[in-house]
Amino acid sequence: MRGLNLKRNPRQWRLWDLLSAALLAFVLAFFFVLVAYSPLGSSRSSSSASRRQAVIVAVRDRSSVIAAVESGKLAPRHIEICPADYVDYMPCEDPKRSSQLSREMNYYRERHCPRPEETPLCLIPPPKGYKIPILWPDSLNKIWHSNMPHNKIADRKGHQGWMKVEGPYFIFPGGGTMFPDGAGHYIGKLKKHVPLAGGVIRTALDMGCGVASFGGSLLAEGILTMSFAPRDSHKSQIQFALERGIPAFVAMLGTRRLPFPAFAFDFVHCSRCLIPFTAYRGYLIISGPPVKWAKQEKEWADLQAVAKSLCYELVVVDGNTAIWKKRTGDSCHENGPKLCDESEDPNVAWYYKMKRCVSRTTYVKGAYAVGDIPKWPERLTKAPDRAAVVQDGIDVFETDRERWARRVAYYKNSLKLKLGTAAIRNVMDVNAFFGGFAAALSADPVWVMNIVPSHMPSTLSVIYDRGLIGVYHDWCEPFSTYPRTYDFIHVDGIESLVKDQGLRKTRCNLVDLMVEMDRILRPKGTVLIRDSLEVIERVDRIARAVRWKTVIHENEPESHSGGKILVATKEFWTHGRCRWDESRPD
Repeated sequence: MRGLNLKRNPRQWRLWDLLSAALLAFVLAFFFVLVAYSPLGSSRSSSSASRRQAVIVAVRDRSSVIAAVESGKLAPRHIEICPADYVDYMPCEDPKRSSQLSREMNYYRERHCPRPEETPLCLIPPPKGYKIPILWPDSLNKIWHSNMPHNKIADRKGHQGWMKVEGPYFIFPGGGTMFPDGAGHYIGKLKKHVPLAGGVIRTALDMGCGVASFGGSLLAEGILTMSFAPRDSHKSQIQFALERGIPAFVAMLGTRRLPFPAFAFDFVHCSRCLIPFTAYRGYLIISGPPVKWAKQEKEWADLQAVAKSLCYELVVVDGNTAIWKKRTGDSCHENGPKLCDESEDPNVAWYYKMKRCVSRTTYVKGAYAVGDIPKWPERLTKAPDRAAVVQDGIDVFETDRERWARRVAYYKNSLKLKLGTAAIRNVMDVNAFFGGFAAALSADPVWVMNIVPSHMPSTLSVIYDRGLIGVYHDWCEPFSTYPRTYDFIHVDGIESLVKDQGLRKTRCNLVDLMVEMDRILRPKGTVLIRDSLEVIERVDRIARAVRWKTVIHENEPESHSGGKILVATKEFWTHGRCRWDESRPD
């Protein structure tokens, strides 16, 4: 008010500030107690309890929580359950984080992981009404709607044969935008120009795969396809693919190399996209715009010019589908894009920023081109030239192959695991080395995602030369997949994943790693971990905190390592029922 003197001395202001703060604190506390103990407050409290608990664990001193878990002294006994809206949470593909990033070259759709202290230390719940997935091979054509009740793709793409809702199921007719009548008819057309039969082609890459019906159809041809797509407006396309039992993961080709070794795939397929990829003497198939597309004549001419500059030989243009074959050697690049520096390793692909140059085929010595390496299935058991990436690689390869044949037989016959049955389809080997574990399962109705840790020898090229698939990954970060996507996780040497092998320093911790494994493991899924007795005892304590049931076994008789094997089962629990549910089917 005009004329009123509001001046006070500093001491009076300090006293007034203290009184005001105390009064405000009292009012807020009283309001909280009133709401929490009222009927309305009870419902609010129960609905947000999990979120508050998860947030508390996320911001609390993580080191003390992790220490309590590892020592078996966590109170309460189990790690908290995440809020219900975390049901499809992928830490490194979180739309809330991605929306704040640059859209140039689709950077915002690539992996962007939170710091460990920002990642909620909690267990992802299944959605309401979740059921044990339909078994392979029936899952190829139908899955439970309640396991991922997202109708967006069915509503928008159903007329193109992607998928549709039918009673309690999602049905997959096998179509796609460029092959609405089914991938089978489309593949028949490709066979006229690409040797899809006879074992010449084994590994394929399908970019922007939708629900992966193309890759699923190629399985009948003995071709193992790595399908990928980003988390975009279709939201759950990779989740649908994995629920169907088709190899897939979440990725975006933007500013970085994809997490594969050089010259890995026998052919690459891209339906309705413009992204060429360097397969070595392999086939590149682009279906859709701008291939002979109306009003995109310039774009089509530009694409042909780029393919020619990359030494791709045009095989055929059939309607809106173009097929190229990549030539051998580097000499034809003299008039095209420059070659990468001779010192640059084309196999380095973990968070590696792409450059405007073409990887040199001469960097790798030996046979690894389509037509030079043996046909499938002979290539599975023959040591490839690239095994020389490790010392005495050829001998190490043979020893590794024989070792894993014995170990897998022990898993099946003595440990009575369900490997080789319809109960296990999606398998992950988190420390794959040469892919020996996957090779020993080649006759089973499974596919294996082979992971080569980014801080270990780069042996992923050997895995691809054998006709298997996989990616590089650092297990100090979450993996690029949806929750509940794998039936079986295999770990040989879990401690090596969190330690720096040279400096023997711990890079991250086992608790975060096992919480991440729980995120990607399906209810009733199995984890098998091999390591020393000391490590297995630590792992056992952590496993109980993440609600797994565990049994510790001796190693196979031929083993001289002196370690142990832990087999754990993820029990079926829901957000509303946190106790183990023994009534669920196996």
